[in-house]
Amino acid sequence: MAKKRIHQLAKELDVASADILFKAKELGIQVKTASSGLTEDEEELIKLSYNEDSIVEDTVAENKDLNEIEDVSNKKDQETKDINILEVTEGSTPEDLSVIIKKDSTDIVSDLMSLGIMQSVTSSLSNDEIEKLLETYNIIPEFIEKVEIKRSELIEEIKFDDKNEELKTRSPIITVMGHVDHGKTTLLDYIRNEKVADTEAGGITQHVGAYKVDFGETGITFLDTPGHEAFTQMRARGANVTDIVVLVVAADDGIMPQTIEAINHAKSANVPIIVAINKCDLPEANPSLIKAELTKYEIISEDLGGEIPVVEISALKGDGIDDLLETLSLVAEIEELKSNFDSFASGYIIESRMEIGKGNVSTLIVTRGILKQGDFLYSGQSFCRVKSIFDHANNIQKEITPGTPADIIGWDTSPTAGDQFISVKTQKEAKSMAEKNKEILKNFDDTSFSVESRVNEMMKLLQEGELSSVNIILKADTNGSVEAIKDGILKLSTDEINIQVVHSAVGGIVLSDVDLASATNSIIVGFNVRPDSQARNMGQSKGIDIRTYNIIYELLDDIKEAVLGQMTVKTEEAVIGMVDVKTTFRAPKLGTVAGSVVTEGKVVIDSKARLLRDGVVIYEGNIASLRRFKDNVETVNEGLECGIGLVDYKDIKEGDIIEILGEVEILKWTNNYVEAGLTELILLFTK
Repeated sequence: MAKKRIHQLAKELDVASADILFKAKELGIQVKTASSGLTEDEEELIKLSYNEDSIVEDTVAENKDLNEIEDVSNKKDQETKDINILEVTEGSTPEDLSVIIKKDSTDIVSDLMSLGIMQSVTSSLSNDEIEKLLETYNIIPEFIEKVEIKRSELIEEIKFDDKNEELKTRSPIITVMGHVDHGKTTLLDYIRNEKVADTEAGGITQHVGAYKVDFGETGITFLDTPGHEAFTQMRARGANVTDIVVLVVAADDGIMPQTIEAINHAKSANVPIIVAINKCDLPEANPSLIKAELTKYEIISEDLGGEIPVVEISALKGDGIDDLLETLSLVAEIEELKSNFDSFASGYIIESRMEIGKGNVSTLIVTRGILKQGDFLYSGQSFCRVKSIFDHANNIQKEITPGTPADIIGWDTSPTAGDQFISVKTQKEAKSMAEKNKEILKNFDDTSFSVESRVNEMMKLLQEGELSSVNIILKADTNGSVEAIKDGILKLSTDEINIQVVHSAVGGIVLSDVDLASATNSIIVGFNVRPDSQARNMGQSKGIDIRTYNIIYELLDDIKEAVLGQMTVKTEEAVIGMVDVKTTFRAPKLGTVAGSVVTEGKVVIDSKARLLRDGVVIYEGNIASLRRFKDNVETVNEGLECGIGLVDYKDIKEGDIIEILGEVEILKWTNNYVEAGLTELILLFTK
């Protein structure tokens, strides 16, 4: 039986919690705060004591004069008057508490540290941590439940009530889920007869892709979601906009953590599930064992007496794919997926990103109406006049129908993935709705607060060396990547080291990022983006650590190792040269050649290379040709001109940057960092 809290008993007796605390200590009961628990015997003892007090007070009132009564009351008041009781929301931050107790938030963090509690200004505190802190201020907290407000609760999703006669059959939206490397993207590759996996760094999908294939009368739309654990939120988003989930499980690997997550997302979205047991062509494959394991999670196949269709496939060879598509069509038919084609368009944002030459681009799925070029949209805080519509193969489309995905350009800012979009009659209306939502959300998202306000409150502690934390500035190529990586980074904090994401945004690493890093003693982490020359040079001059990655689990592993103090000397791929493209020209047999200057390091033939445009990586491959004047050469050093050709890539433009990659020995972060409690990580390179 749960113990009754001090504050609960105080309410029952209609007295202050401080009075109960005083009484408990008077009776020898070991309690500290209003949240301390009482046994049944202790509770009865306190209640009995209060009854006796009541009898005594009545007797005193009858037999003693008023002055004596006041002496008794004053004595008790004197012992309790210094104790204040305040309502405190569970999970409050030092910043929240500073408002309640009228104390500077940086001082609160310092006081927490003196208690052995390492937290930042914006870190959520446990109830025990809050009690320990407030006890030093003679304050007893009475905790009130924290009410989590979801973004969707602030911006109400618009529901439509269409008449049955207005509805037509639409394309089903299928989300493919499962653990990393279980074959989700390979399955879609076979269905679409395209190669996507080969272009993904590390062989894993790191963005949500939306594709429509011709099958049946309406076609089928597929969402390919990442299987890595960092993309939990992205996978959840995919489940919420889908009609049917295809759960891919490798026959040689079985049920894995992200498999279970995918099952939970599908169940929470209340959508049908079809299991595709992949890699059934392998000798070690055991589909029967997979079916048995799935029963633990209430996924019972039809041949075991359940209702879940299970199809055995080989995505690599194409075995069973036709059976899977037929099963999808059958389930879609049973679900009677329909939509109003004659209304204004609406649907959901799947992903958003910045693309060179296009600006803010969103991948969306239309669920109602027909979206046309020139339409006006709003989604969350963003609005759009649809300038162009592209399908997944980058073909321009004039319109898209319900159940169809597309890339849209024309947004004023990147819309938030997962938000509903609505088409309206005028741009004025779209802009007005976006601004209304912006006002509603201004105090909701962390990113809506000024970075400077957060920095200023941390500076005092940072300058005094009292705050043991790692500050990170995160830049990535898409909104979804920012969200997922930020979530993964924040989970790496330890009791000794707190990790704080000072700023996160979509786009390349620029000078303002370096300035902010300098002001906050931050590391700059880039995912699929690179610093421009100004940012790189300023970072070097100020000693700012800029780390760039194209595989998310390597990024998270590096930060984790840094926090744990386990990093050592490693040989790994790094930038060994930088090239500015000054002009381009066509050459026989070579294709497009970049007339360039080596600004840093050197260029080596056959080396790996990245092509950057405005700080964003748009190509990764190898150096195909390297010339000085008319001669083929092996190496071109810093300060010299050269002609560079890239393998299977022609879209090189003046102003592009080419990074040359090679293997170097890197002295990674050591446990000296943890021992010293520094707020900045320094990366040392040795050649």
